[in-house]
Amino acid sequence: MLSAENISKSFYSDRVENRVLKDISIKIENGRFVCVVGRSGSGKSTLLNVLSTLLKPEKGTITFAGQDITNLPEKKLNRLRHNDFSMIFQFHHLMTYLTAVENVLLPYMNSLKPVAKATMQRARECLDRVGLGGKYSRLPGQLSGGEQQRVAIARALVKSPQVLFADEPTGNLDKTTGDEIIKLLKNLHKDGLTIIMVTHDLSYTSFADRLLVMEDGIVNEVKAGDLRM
Repeated sequence: MLSAENISKSFYSDRVENRVLKDISIKIENGRFVCVVGRSGSGKSTLLNVLSTLLKPEKGTITFAGQDITNLPEKKLNRLRHNDFSMIFQFHHLMTYLTAVENVLLPYMNSLKPVAKATMQRARECLDRVGLGGKYSRLPGQLSGGEQQRVAIARALVKSPQVLFADEPTGNLDKTTGDEIIKLLKNLHKDGLTIIMVTHDLSYTSFADRLLVMEDGIVNEVKAGDLRM
């Protein structure tokens, strides 16, 4: 379980405080598909970044698997992000000079050790899982936008994370391609992956089993049919 208790986060410009998160408390059970929506500037991406430990709250606690991770040393946070959390973004952030399989292997490439055969096989399996079998050697420029995002998802899966954070994963895609990416995420969820997704597209809320609405730094849970924005 991932939970936040009374978390707050502010940003400052010219000594003027902009309080983006206001005493938010939520609990996300394992195996959930949580969708976070809200108007631009409502704090939804900041909430995702705090839950994923990319940002530290000024107040409150973040707990994962029964452990308070709010003030873990950076080395332990890096290990957590490396092993248990993964994130995909609006842009795929692929290395243009690396092949699809090499991009998937990036989490392993910070080591001086050569990539093990089993790890290479795992990367190929992740590409197979997202529908890119047979395109292991393609460079990003040889792939469509949707295929590039699929490579990014495969890269996020290669470490077998417990939680996948998705920040506007379809925001840079056309509607048809975006629908394909969301269906892929839903299939991953059916396999047991916990997904927390920020989106601006309300049509995708039907894929989630929990819907959180951000407004002025406050989060409320609603049923999809009751959503009014």
